[in-house]
Amino acid sequence: MKLVLIVLNKTDLLEEVIEYFVEKDVKGGTVMDSVGMGKILTYDIPIFAAFKELMVGSKASNKVVFTTVEDELLEDFMSGLDKIINFEEPGTGVAFTIDIDNAYGLASR
Repeated sequence: MKLVLIVLNKTDLLEEVIEYFVEKDVKGGTVMDSVGMGKILTYDIPIFAAFKELMVGSKASNKVVFTTVEDELLEDFMSGLDKIINFEEPGTGVAFTIDIDNAYGLASR
């Protein structure tokens, strides 16, 4: 089983991502509001204020979405997710997976 973490910078895609989870029979997930380190550095720490110009077009906040996916479904799941988010396009988001050794409190899927 894998933990799939998605940092969604293009937050207007969140509804489509959640709909995709349902379509793929992903039984649960968590969505959290988040702020990237770049935003904290450029807006909250005056010495880095000059970097604000590099952040043009990016939002002050994003969403972190995470869920679990069975190993044998991962490649197909991530391929479909990429069609929604387009990870190759700068500023849309990033995703990564982590192996889960043990899981507690997850109902069998």
